[in-house]
Amino acid sequence: MTVRDRHEDFVAGHPMFPGESNDSSPLLTVRIRFTPNLPVVRLSGELDIASLHLLTDALDSVAAASCPGDLVVLNLAGITFCDVAGLRMIEMCAATLAAADKELILYDAPPQLRKLIKITGVAQHIVHR
Repeated sequence: MTVRDRHEDFVAGHPMFPGESNDSSPLLTVRIRFTPNLPVVRLSGELDIASLHLLTDALDSVAAASCPGDLVVLNLAGITFCDVAGLRMIEMCAATLAAADKELILYDAPPQLRKLIKITGVAQHIVHR
């Protein structure tokens, strides 16, 4: 089965505290939607040092997947908090995707995240839409 045949969502979450039951809301939810033309990775919640591994795992799996296109969309509309560690991880994931001949596009970043990118200069070279 190729990515082209898969249209379901993959969802991963990070519990608030280690050892906490899965009944609580995760700090970060990652959804990967494989469409026929490109993968869309949608983040909801807080992107910080405690949840970076979820973004890394998601974009690593997208880079390894056999997708027909060379674009990967990172939908940031649901981000409620992001620190500089989160921005640096986005930058590192973009580099990983570039090594796999794919381009990361940041989509619908909230105003506070766009401001953080502008202030810090981190991830500002990544395409924003």
